[in-house]
Amino acid sequence: MLVSMTGFGQADVSSRSARVSVEIRTVNHRYFDISSKLPKALLHREHEIKEMLKEKISRGRISISVTADTELPKYNVAINVPLMEQYIDQLRKFAKKHALESDIDIDTLATLPEVFELEENENDSEILWPMVKKGIKQALTACVKMREDEGKALESDIRARITQINKVIKKVEKRAPKVMAHHSAALKERLNKIMEGARVDRDRWMTEIALLADRLDFTEETTRLKSHMSQFKACLDEGGPVSKKLTYLLQEIHREGTTIASKAADAEVVEHMVSLKEETERLREQIQNLE
Repeated sequence: MLVSMTGFGQADVSSRSARVSVEIRTVNHRYFDISSKLPKALLHREHEIKEMLKEKISRGRISISVTADTELPKYNVAINVPLMEQYIDQLRKFAKKHALESDIDIDTLATLPEVFELEENENDSEILWPMVKKGIKQALTACVKMREDEGKALESDIRARITQINKVIKKVEKRAPKVMAHHSAALKERLNKIMEGARVDRDRWMTEIALLADRLDFTEETTRLKSHMSQFKACLDEGGPVSKKLTYLLQEIHREGTTIASKAADAEVVEHMVSLKEETERLREQIQNLE
């Protein structure tokens, strides 16, 4: 099965005390690249989330967004006891030194700088993480399903273009003998004009034909072209992460097409090779979206 690198998955998970929403988006990329947007309470889980994604996705740019709401207070309030005791000690010393009343009330202490500390509620993470894991699994399943469905559509289009390219190759093979005959006749006509009707030496004529045939023969290129197409189809049949291998084969197919057009020096063959190159370019665009 071929898999596209384009996908989307979303999931919501709720409980009595919290609600979690997860979105996963993937697009094509040469490597496995992930960007995440997580609640602060879950930042330490980033590596675990990455490993969960890597189990299902081998390549692509992946964006994951997690939002969470809980009924728990975001922060816990705590008194900075050591600081408070220093304030009390210093106030009493000051009062004693200056013969002042030393009554210190709590309202006064509460107004002093930094006597209260805000601590993030760590229970948030413990409550949210199981829900987030569940949400990621659900969103990831949906995203992978979309990637597989699009992969099937891409595979159908790719196979149709392979069929078209193979038809072009058959037309070129059928045209090959006519190309040789055409150039041979043209050569003979040119020689006759140059020699003004004089008899052409048979040995000389055969030598020229052999040289011409060697220059025009694109049988080897056609054979390699068919071999590349066979490998291309086998790679599709095998499935899995095939994009890089298919891209390489397309480069070779394009190269053979260029050589054939150059060697043949025939308008019909050139037209067929232009058609082949157009199809390979469309294939290249499709394959770039495959995993």
